[in-house]
Amino acid sequence: MFAIHIENARSQHGDAIHNLIRLWYDLAPDETHELVMPAEAIAAYIRRFPEGVFVALEKEQVVGYAITMRTSHTPYERPQSWLEAIGGFAFRNYASRGEWLYGVDFFIHPNYRRRGIGTRMYRARFNLVKRLNLRGFFAGGMLAGYHKYQRQMSPRVYAEKVTRGELQDPTITMQLNRGFRSGGFIENYTTDAPPHNNAMLIVWDNPHYERMGLAV
Repeated sequence: MFAIHIENARSQHGDAIHNLIRLWYDLAPDETHELVMPAEAIAAYIRRFPEGVFVALEKEQVVGYAITMRTSHTPYERPQSWLEAIGGFAFRNYASRGEWLYGVDFFIHPNYRRRGIGTRMYRARFNLVKRLNLRGFFAGGMLAGYHKYQRQMSPRVYAEKVTRGELQDPTITMQLNRGFRSGGFIENYTTDAPPHNNAMLIVWDNPHYERMGLAV
């Protein structure tokens, strides 16, 4: 077993990240999915914002990734779907002066989980927010455990119960424990079939944010 290193992605990692996304969707070699970013689009975006894309490497093998984007949209505005938030695979909504960091995508290979990689990936993104003096970091957290309760309650009620700590969700509860807060429910966040198309808006406020300019 080799040490895992977290570092900024390089454009040549586009293919490996693409293949991990395909693994997440469990796609056959000849199968496609509308939410799988092409390798070329990933590589192009890495060249555009290299400090915002992270990979977990075992030697030279990519075993996890985290893609983020600076955005002018804020978590206080109308919630957006995933594709709407990023502006398609061309990342049209990337804003070089955006004051918030948006979590585009994040995945760890199943064989490498429970080794602290996710914690280190979150730390890398929080440190990026601090280094760029951004207001914070937000994303759509998928309601990974909702399918177990879909006959009992709506996804919105499930999200509210998870927020209050009445139910434990494998994704959202972990994110809330990492310092995120709930920013509300996002209906039809992805184009996946129900009940996997809803999410919770999760927000992390930068405690070190400093407003620039003169006080008035």
